[in-house]
Amino acid sequence: MNLTYLPGRFTARRGIITLALAALTLQGSPTGATEQGGSSYPVGVELGYGDMLPPGVYNLAYFSHAEASSLKGNSGQDLGWARYRLTADTISYRMQYVWDTTLIGASVETALVLPFPAIDLEKRVSSALPDTSGRRFGMTDPLLVPLRLTWRGESINHSAALEIIAPLGAYDVNAKVNTGRNYWQFAPAYALTWRPTAEIPIGLKLRYGINTRNKDSHYQSGDELTLEYNVGYKLSPAMTLGFQGYFFRQTTDDELNGQATSATNGRLFGSGIGNRGSTNTIGPFLSYRFSPRFAVTAKYQQDYDVKNRGEFKRFWLQTLLPF
Repeated sequence: MNLTYLPGRFTARRGIITLALAALTLQGSPTGATEQGGSSYPVGVELGYGDMLPPGVYNLAYFSHAEASSLKGNSGQDLGWARYRLTADTISYRMQYVWDTTLIGASVETALVLPFPAIDLEKRVSSALPDTSGRRFGMTDPLLVPLRLTWRGESINHSAALEIIAPLGAYDVNAKVNTGRNYWQFAPAYALTWRPTAEIPIGLKLRYGINTRNKDSHYQSGDELTLEYNVGYKLSPAMTLGFQGYFFRQTTDDELNGQATSATNGRLFGSGIGNRGSTNTIGPFLSYRFSPRFAVTAKYQQDYDVKNRGEFKRFWLQTLLPF
């Protein structure tokens, strides 16, 4: 959760940059575009894209509930498996430090996010095949933001960052369910927040995630392009209501042993060579600031126009802790 600094006062913002939640919820799925389905980045978590807190140390906590009961193929069709249901409840902690200095005219932030999901997967492709259901709790791959730079303007704040997802989560190549993904992701990102009026914040974030190869499964997940957006309206100095969404597109093929996934190598999902996933999501949010250092945001999100992925709905509760 970001806060926006205005001369003479702090104003709570709904923005949140964390690796928890969605990443874990999707990581629990063992099928779909990219290995295990989903993405190691929790697209849709953030709100105050171009904003940054004043200098200091900040602690944030997050809870997420996500569930999917439908898997979509290459044309968006339901794959019609005998049974599929995935739920994930995640608690995450984020620590961020805003440096009391500037770099090339920008404020500087460093952040670390540690997410802990409990995943429950029910999965059976057909009655003739074995049940591959399972449960698992553990830390998923943490997010490190070694450097994020923010430039503030009169009505537009914009930022640039490098985000790194490290393969430190629980992973076993033979497990039915994993919380970790066993590969790195490196992602440059650019974001902005525009306030045409004091009551209306509009945010955008463009990010490109580059995945490395899973050395144990020999699976190379495709790269990912995401565009996130939000629009809010301040009902009062403390309360903001709005909507948020994103577009996710996988830009390169999944590969197994150097070859695009296909029916031949047994790793095809749906009917499209390379398992290229895509999805759109939208939903409302409500944020309330109790004090300069204590704010709560609640959000609901629903996927639509999904291809080669699970179709999810999610509830988020995110807090800036007052200590």
